[in-house]
Amino acid sequence: MPTDASKAKLEQIRVDRIDRNPENPRLVFRPTELEDLLESIRVRGVQVPISVFKEGRRYVLIDGERRWKCSLKLNRETVPGLVQPKPDPLENLLLMFNIHSLREQWDLLTIALKLPRVIELLKRKLQKEPTERELSEQTGLNRSMIRRCKLLMEIPQEYKDQILEELKKPKSKQKITEDLFIEMERALKTVERAMPDVIPNKDSVRRVLLKKFEKGVIDSRIHFRNIGKIARAESVGYDRSDAARELQKLFADNSYSIEQAFLNSVGEAYKERDVATRVTTLLNLLEQIDPSELESEVKEKLEQLRNRLSELLSG
Repeated sequence: MPTDASKAKLEQIRVDRIDRNPENPRLVFRPTELEDLLESIRVRGVQVPISVFKEGRRYVLIDGERRWKCSLKLNRETVPGLVQPKPDPLENLLLMFNIHSLREQWDLLTIALKLPRVIELLKRKLQKEPTERELSEQTGLNRSMIRRCKLLMEIPQEYKDQILEELKKPKSKQKITEDLFIEMERALKTVERAMPDVIPNKDSVRRVLLKKFEKGVIDSRIHFRNIGKIARAESVGYDRSDAARELQKLFADNSYSIEQAFLNSVGEAYKERDVATRVTTLLNLLEQIDPSELESEVKEKLEQLRNRLSELLSG
């Protein structure tokens, strides 16, 4: 049964008798995130009680780690706390996930590191692998976030450690980010599905791409999306073997960029498909317009379009 918060008792708890919850997904507390709260507690005290459960003679946090940390830093003796019945391991995790979903964003990697534990405990409870929908309902995370977390779950530990080090920095100074790995992993998964022979060793490809990103050969994480477009070359009528050669060149330790590989392969084909889609949309729109109601500015633009179309068709 879920923990009944209505049975919680408000107490003044000694700060030094409180322990961090080892299941709390949140790992990184940047100094800048604590400064305003620290000053508020210094002036007004802790206005919102923390939530804890009893563990022997000590208390374990459910909610309020920042308030607790600030109270420690300010050498406060006690902090107001709601003492709830001790939850079971799954309830403990889900409480924190759902508290998070109503408040500020955690760093995505910290969620990804705990999600396997949630999946394992839910699997025991449900006697089957939980679906994305069930995970979303239980954790309060939307399904898009769950998919992003699963991409981070799959990367080797050394990269998770690297991201955690980056997360300690201010957001503006982070370079090797969660979003970078998510874009890269999505791209590599697309290549594995469409052209599995192009990636004999996924980790060596990761290393090459990260090296290129750090050196500025790849200057935006958004460019990783073009890797997937190259892998899906056949969808725009481009030769698969030529696209595969471009990817193999891109995945080698050199100065060849994603944008070069894209432009030298499927770039024009995607541009033509984009033009065809836009022309179709425009034609459908024009079907709905009465020529007698066209304003002069619109007529002028259509005249420019006609002239440009004449140039293209006569070329």
